[in-house]
Amino acid sequence: MPPESSSAIPRGYRFQAGLPATLVDGTGERPCTALDLSRSGVLLVGDLDRAAGSEVEFTICTLAGDLEQRFIGRVARVESGDASGGTRLAVEFLALDLEQKEALEVLLARVMEGLAPAPLEALRPGASPPEVRKALEAVPLAQRIALAARAGSREREFLRQDAHPQVIEALSRNPSLLPAEARVLAGLTHALPSTLELLASDPRWSKDEELRIALVTHPRVPVPLAERLLAGLAAPALRKALTRPSLHSAVRDRILKRLARG
Repeated sequence: MPPESSSAIPRGYRFQAGLPATLVDGTGERPCTALDLSRSGVLLVGDLDRAAGSEVEFTICTLAGDLEQRFIGRVARVESGDASGGTRLAVEFLALDLEQKEALEVLLARVMEGLAPAPLEALRPGASPPEVRKALEAVPLAQRIALAARAGSREREFLRQDAHPQVIEALSRNPSLLPAEARVLAGLTHALPSTLELLASDPRWSKDEELRIALVTHPRVPVPLAERLLAGLAAPALRKALTRPSLHSAVRDRILKRLARG
């Protein structure tokens, strides 16, 4: 069973998982919930009775029920139960074998895919750039990248303002991206050359002249890509490109030669 996106998950980060779990003891199995899941441990919450320092055996499964994995751990901390939440056991994983490590990566990846980051959820539509920047910085990069690839319109409004180029590239792959949003991405100075290539090759924008002008005049556009795009632009669009201050000098020369030839 191969790990899912393990390299994209930040080490040490704990996810509010909410996955079904079961604690196994001498009296049988005790259903509980796995919270704060990370590569090093998990918080088990339920009608549980264990002392700090004791070893425990438990299973965690995905919400879909298609993966269940057994783990062994040591209770690092016990928080007394109450009527609302039950006992909370902070458990450190012990001696994970290869199968358990791979299963844990899958569990982490599944949780990350399903998370709605609270800092972004708290933003109001039209939030100021400083507010959006602060909220984005509170979400781990790996989660922002994963979210950008599938985000809805509300989340995309904020993610378009992300300063990290990998988030912008993930947004460019989003199947729900709108033409106006693609033009915004094409105009971001920190967009990677690979992002510009993705936007240029996406059939959704093949007839979008404004987007192609934005790509041609981007300061980081690869010259071969600019040349391919120029071939599909008419003279009025080429003249419009010449007015953009971000136009690379090498691309400007090619436009002038095209116009001179008529």
